[in-house]
Amino acid sequence: MIVRASSARLEGFATKLRRPGMQRSIARTAGFNVAAAAAAGLGGIILARTLGPTVRGEYAAITAWFGVVLVVGAIGQPAALCFYVAREPLRAHDYVATSRAMMLTTGAVALTTGMLFAPLLAHGNPPVTLGYRIVFGTSAVAFVSASYTFSLQARDLRRWNVVQVTQPLLSVIAILALWRLGLLTLDAAMVVLAVTLSLQLAWAYRCCRETGLAPGHARIALIRPLAVYGVAQIAAVAPQFVNAQLDQLVLSQTVPPADLGRYAIAVSLSLIPVPLISAIGNVAFPRLASQRAVTGGTHRLQRLAVLTSAGLAVAMLVPLAATAYWLVPLVFGPAYRGAVPLLWLLTPGAVFLACGKVTGDLLRGRNRPVIVAWAQGLAAVFTVGLLLALLPVLGVAAAAIASTIAYGVALAVMLRCLWRLPEGGDGSQPESPGGSRAAPDRAP
Repeated sequence: MIVRASSARLEGFATKLRRPGMQRSIARTAGFNVAAAAAAGLGGIILARTLGPTVRGEYAAITAWFGVVLVVGAIGQPAALCFYVAREPLRAHDYVATSRAMMLTTGAVALTTGMLFAPLLAHGNPPVTLGYRIVFGTSAVAFVSASYTFSLQARDLRRWNVVQVTQPLLSVIAILALWRLGLLTLDAAMVVLAVTLSLQLAWAYRCCRETGLAPGHARIALIRPLAVYGVAQIAAVAPQFVNAQLDQLVLSQTVPPADLGRYAIAVSLSLIPVPLISAIGNVAFPRLASQRAVTGGTHRLQRLAVLTSAGLAVAMLVPLAATAYWLVPLVFGPAYRGAVPLLWLLTPGAVFLACGKVTGDLLRGRNRPVIVAWAQGLAAVFTVGLLLALLPVLGVAAAAIASTIAYGVALAVMLRCLWRLPEGGDGSQPESPGGSRAAPDRAP
């Protein structure tokens, strides 16, 4: 009876995408995503114009390596938490506490490693080394914040949106103040990142208290389901991160910082559609995860989500690429004109990336993170191979070409698998901590 009712709910899920409630959720999430991206973009413009291409390149290198630490330390728990908080709401607060304890343990290892390697990554440059150590020292804060933030995605999407936008808004305010005071430097920007991440953690914890997600108790029995989903997710996130960041990581060690600074600007411009488009996946993921069976309505939802994401990406990126020759020097300064041809190379890849993010969320919502892992892993192979082959010949342009091809490969694999998922029982019902199938819970 429960499975039949759940099947009936999901059968109408595709049509709900066109109903006011679903539309409001997607529109509201898109609005917050765009606001966060706009704040980050404004901060990036100020940093680029104030610091110049060389220091902007050093900033890009530090944040890229900080991203490595975050991916390793998080061990796939943000997605695992969202899935299990949506699937088992009665034990959500204990899932949050357990996941937080897991991330603190692995995060300590990632933090120590990052601090030790800071001088090597900075090539012995003392100000840059200090910048690395400032952000690596904030890793633990970021891990704990993730445990609270992504549990909110499944429990209260409105609060999750507010928490997500807190850090970039506070950051751009601080950067504006430092710029006006003439105090904006590389290390000052790193301090801003550390402080705003701490404030985001405080706000996320308060929201979790208000929604019953905290306090909770870490349970040994919950480690296994979180770890299983997290391992599959990290298997997807690690190669996905390679596809997204390996170009900048390699360039940070092989080309002048000014070249990396221009490339980072091209990448940031190519990612403009992502906050808007990813809202579709942000809303669909926890809603799919809360269901226990799928029907033909799922396939209609998938087609609509994928086609909409692709159409929006093309509509936003083609005009941007067409006007980039005049727009980039106007906004960032003449020193960044070299970013224009890089943006042209990245534009097709950005369409693949935006569409791939939505496709990946659809697969995760149906408890298929392993498919995302395989797709991103294959794409990572293309990224590494193309960088090795093209970087000595083409320089920084090789990174743009490698990224575009890798994003296309990942999207093609995920789409093929998504269309082939069966109807009827989804096979996504989680196991209870004791090893049997979990009893049905009320969807949030």
